[in-house]
Amino acid sequence: MSKIYSSSHVATHNSKQDCWVTVNGLVLELTHYMQDHPGGELAIVNFAGKDATVEFNMFHRQAQGIVNKLAPYTIVGKLSRGDSFKAKLASSKPSGCFSFLGSVCSK
Repeated sequence: MSKIYSSSHVATHNSKQDCWVTVNGLVLELTHYMQDHPGGELAIVNFAGKDATVEFNMFHRQAQGIVNKLAPYTIVGKLSRGDSFKAKLASSKPSGCFSFLGSVCSK
């Protein structure tokens, strides 16, 4: 059974030395994976402690299965149900921001 984490718990892992990210309701521990990421470390570090679902799905085909296929060892659990719903709601609205390689926002 997967461990369940809140978004506030994930938010405490927000550095290059301790990097957790949520994607599609999964909680990923990416501290040691960053150096192997084909898109570079910065693509991950920018989302340390945050939800990266929108950007992840934008750049990865078959997004739902790619983590299980290529890096299953990074999955430490699931995002709590309430937090997963909030993340889905937030990702369904255009934010006016593009933050893959830095934050460019028009708020």
